[in-house]
Amino acid sequence: MEPKFESNQAAFMPKKNAAQETELQKLNDEIAKAEESFESMRRSMPLVPNADYLGRMQAAASNIEQIKERIAALTSGASMSENTNASISKFTISPLAQPINGSVAVCSATFYNTLTVNGITINEGKNGLYVKMPQKRTKQGRFIDVAHPLSADGRRNINETLLSAYKSGVLKQEFEVAPPKRIAAQNAVKYPPEYGNSLARLDVVVGDMVVHNAKIIKGKDDVLRLSMPSYKTKDGNYTSICVPATKEAYAEFNDKALKEYNTEYVYRKLSDDDAAKLEQAGIKVQIHQNAKGENIAKIHPDDVSKVNQVIAPPANTFRK
Repeated sequence: MEPKFESNQAAFMPKKNAAQETELQKLNDEIAKAEESFESMRRSMPLVPNADYLGRMQAAASNIEQIKERIAALTSGASMSENTNASISKFTISPLAQPINGSVAVCSATFYNTLTVNGITINEGKNGLYVKMPQKRTKQGRFIDVAHPLSADGRRNINETLLSAYKSGVLKQEFEVAPPKRIAAQNAVKYPPEYGNSLARLDVVVGDMVVHNAKIIKGKDDVLRLSMPSYKTKDGNYTSICVPATKEAYAEFNDKALKEYNTEYVYRKLSDDDAAKLEQAGIKVQIHQNAKGENIAKIHPDDVSKVNQVIAPPANTFRK
């Protein structure tokens, strides 16, 4: 009979000591900075990146994986703090008869009863077991995370919940969790006409989770809709990586995605001083550096007037 536990993700996990907590916090800070840097590179990635750009992205991704292994080794068998963002509402773990490329189990997890992520694996690394979020290989040959948590607490929640369950022989579990505080679509990048029915890629955010490379596609009926990430199997079929957990969830994802796609953002160059002034004023804008090293801000049309109150409006802006 399968062991039963209380509907609490910390129920089957022993406590960490003070030294472990300190080291874990240090690693959480490291991975938060590393992922922020990687996300900045990904957002500013050109449609056809050169070899140097791909190399830097690969090095950044490798650094993140190494930090994950160190976190997994430290949290193996440890408990989550009460402050952990407990976002997993359900999971299943399928151990493999034999390891495949370091993977010893394949997992599926539903977050906030809203988003299901398939293809999560538990891997054996040089520092022990660690959780690897699903990845997709691009046409340029690099691997990128399809979905991952946005915070160190979110990553710790996933690592500790799945690793502790796997070691305890708990292959399926459900939890009571609060609804996501935020569902959003962001970072839409529109494709040129030669991409055919694929019109854009964007990110979908559900609470503490982000899904990359969702698509806006035009169907045969000319209706635009959201297509969540999937991968093509050897037999030519497609398997979903990220799936809305309910019809209502998909309807909300689709609505947010189409609004993001249809939003005409304002882009403008910013000096370092301008960027600092906006940050001090609490106005958040997305900023990336172009090939010339210039700061390019992506401003939502609703925020343009607020930005212009803090820094002088430019002579020219452009929309996209």
